Amino acid sequence: MWFVMGRAMTTVCSSAIPMMKRSAVHPSCLVRFSHKSAAHRPARPLSSSSLYRSYTAAAAAEMKLQTKLVTENQAEAGQEVIGECQLQHGEILNGDIKIHYVECGKLDGDLVLLLHGFPNFWYVWKNQFQPLAEAGFHVIAPDLRGYNTSSKPTGVASYGRQPVLSDVVCIIDHFGAGKRAIVVRHDWGGAVAWALAEDYPSKLTKIVVVNSAHLSVLGQLMRTNFQQLWRTWYILFFQLSWLPEFVISCHRYRTLRRVLELGPCRPQPAIDVERHVMAFSEKGAVQASINYYRAGYQGLWGQKPGSKPGTQLPVGIIWGEADQYLINELAEPPEALATDTSIMFLPKCSHWPMWDEPDHFNQLLLSLLSSDTNDRDCTSGTADNRSLIMKALKLRA
Repeated sequence: MWFVMGRAMTTVCSSAIPMMKRSAVHPSCLVRFSHKSAAHRPARPLSSSSLYRSYTAAAAAEMKLQTKLVTENQAEAGQEVIGECQLQHGEILNGDIKIHYVECGKLDGDLVLLLHGFPNFWYVWKNQFQPLAEAGFHVIAPDLRGYNTSSKPTGVASYGRQPVLSDVVCIIDHFGAGKRAIVVRHDWGGAVAWALAEDYPSKLTKIVVVNSAHLSVLGQLMRTNFQQLWRTWYILFFQLSWLPEFVISCHRYRTLRRVLELGPCRPQPAIDVERHVMAFSEKGAVQASINYYRAGYQGLWGQKPGSKPGTQLPVGIIWGEADQYLINELAEPPEALATDTSIMFLPKCSHWPMWDEPDHFNQLLLSLLSSDTNDRDCTSGTADNRSLIMKALKLRA
């Protein structure tokens, strides 16, 4: 996913080379040499780059402290306000696996499950909570196992198809109370939802895909399309045992910061970047999140023996055409995988259309969620949801 990771790796590996080339003096003597020479030459002012590094380091430290204080206060209260939407933090147990989630909206509304991808956590849906709550939905955004404060079991096999799907099914059963759910998914969350639609179709009403591809289609295209292989080279890099974890976390998670700062078309606020850094600073989070890619590469996300890929459920697709990681050919799944699809393109959006054009994205999302309201059976939701959705659309038009 990370087109900037190559640049970061180069920086990590060669950060000391320029200094060594400029001087034959051992680096440990450079400070003494500068001190002795200070009396014989005027003091040199700090360069703009040095001032910038000092400023950004201080700002990052202050932002991290502010974010920590805010999240600690919210954790104590169990609540958080994003925009004008109040979220309730909670945890659910699937055996010995703890899944953290946030919740908002009408408790008796249709259940909408928002699944994040890599390198995000539940907060990636920050712009969608309020519109979905206003439309009358019961919204649950979990942290997938391995992310943020959810449990992080050891071993690659813990992040295979069935263990991860069991967490999502547990969430649907707990909050759905017998009702089906709509799953909105992004990136790796898309792979989870595709598998969920194939293995547990009775749990779902429909799925909405946001810049995510079916794993089988992505794997095939990586073998036959050099452009897609080039964009997803990091998947092969993630198969190494320890180097990916080091690259992501070194220099105070500089690679992660650069992905979040340079990846979206709309720059994200510094405090949002720091929240992601804090989520990945949780013990074991970096390795656990990479283990999803290792599990996929090792075939642990394959179909059940004798089963066929694909779903008969309605599939809505919102696709940012300026995606740096997935070529646009992946937007439309083959008919063998989905026979009922609705595709909506956002030409000026990156891999994160929910960040780049949140208002436009929310309109498209609400329209997709309302498109099959009349076709749902009576057990899947409330009768007045369509009017609430249309009201929310008008308010945001």
